[in-house]
Amino acid sequence: MRSFGTYGYVRPEQHYIVPRTTEVADFINRVKAGRYIVLFAPRQTGKTTFFRLALNTLTVEDPTYFPILLDFQTLRTAAPVTFYEQLYYQIKRQIESIFQKRGEAPSEALTQFLADTTLTDHFSMEAFFENLPVIQERPSLL
Repeated sequence: MRSFGTYGYVRPEQHYIVPRTTEVADFINRVKAGRYIVLFAPRQTGKTTFFRLALNTLTVEDPTYFPILLDFQTLRTAAPVTFYEQLYYQIKRQIESIFQKRGEAPSEALTQFLADTTLTDHFSMEAFFENLPVIQERPSLL
């Protein structure tokens, strides 16, 4: 039996939601066009739920997309060293989760890339995200 989700993560199979099909389609079109997307609304209005549902829909439609969801809320007061260590932990965990959900194993190249990565500052984070698509796009590395 469904109920109204009043806290935490909203799960469509457990909670009532408004599907927002038109908005999800628009979001997906913007992602595919390489556009930046900003979701701006008051607290508790479904931004995270919308974002998760849209990304789920996107990856079902086109499994070449590889969304990595990060929560900076928990890191907002962390010292820089802790921030980057925990950020890398979240990224790695998300990547492993995506492969697990897809019933696949990461390539040796991706596994090595992750093992060799250390995030220490915004420069290393930028380099990580610049090089991650290269690892994913080169079939010889997969």
